[in-house]
Amino acid sequence: MKKLFVILVIVMLTAVLLADTSGEAGFQMLKINTGATVGAQSGTGAFTTEDAFGFMHNPTAGIWQHKRVISLAQNYWIMDCQLNSGAYYYSQGSKAFGIGYRYLDYGKQDNRNDAGEITGEFHPMDMVITTNAAYRLNPDMYLGANLHILYEKIDAASALGVAFDLGYTYLTPFQDFKLAVALKNLGKTDDMDKEDIELPITAEFNLIKDFQLGMVPLSTELKLLKHSDDDDLKMALGLNAQIVKMLELRFGYKFNYDSEDLSAGFGIKLKKIDVDYAYVPHSSELGDAHLIGLTYKF
Repeated sequence: MKKLFVILVIVMLTAVLLADTSGEAGFQMLKINTGATVGAQSGTGAFTTEDAFGFMHNPTAGIWQHKRVISLAQNYWIMDCQLNSGAYYYSQGSKAFGIGYRYLDYGKQDNRNDAGEITGEFHPMDMVITTNAAYRLNPDMYLGANLHILYEKIDAASALGVAFDLGYTYLTPFQDFKLAVALKNLGKTDDMDKEDIELPITAEFNLIKDFQLGMVPLSTELKLLKHSDDDDLKMALGLNAQIVKMLELRFGYKFNYDSEDLSAGFGIKLKKIDVDYAYVPHSSELGDAHLIGLTYKF
């Protein structure tokens, strides 16, 4: 049964990777990185982060770490948009549970009539509530799933939906080397103004390696990903370096993105509290993004 599940996930991943683009999907916020730790590493780092947002990137991320944490994050995103996030995660090593939310505020937008005249304002928003469950199949293999409740509102129109993610992680025989895959955003939503909304189905493949450089512990990750509404195969590299016990420096680089490449940030550890920051510049006129995170570890 376990092998059958893994084969099914791989087949579905391959189908997404090879599929033709079906046009831009809705709920684009599902593509946005959650948390300053992952944001600083260009979307990587979910498998080594100590915040509570790892499961939102892969349902199995961090289950082998015995921890109980609460995290809050504020993303001052492009064009005055703001993404607020919060999550709770509890892992016992053999099983884990998580719950969290993401709220994307697009700010006030002008409402115009057919002649282009401003007739008022509206306030579009997206919201996702996510629950997670992950299990250890054996000492080397982990499975997990996320369930999303989706809500989107644009002016007077709105849509409600349900989606889920599947994740699998393999702790290889090579020291501190992991393989992970995920198939994300599978689901269905209501029509909005009688128009069908497709979700941005995403396939991801991750290689994670931890090693020691002198006295400095390093965590590195390579991620390949393909969205169903984008023809391009994308890639991201991330690095987390623990300079001293209280300070971590993070860097990331994205390949094949229109306006993003380098990102950076840091984390400060104060006993049970972590403070994280990420800077994500954009090369276009959209503006830069600043991410701030706060984590409490029980």
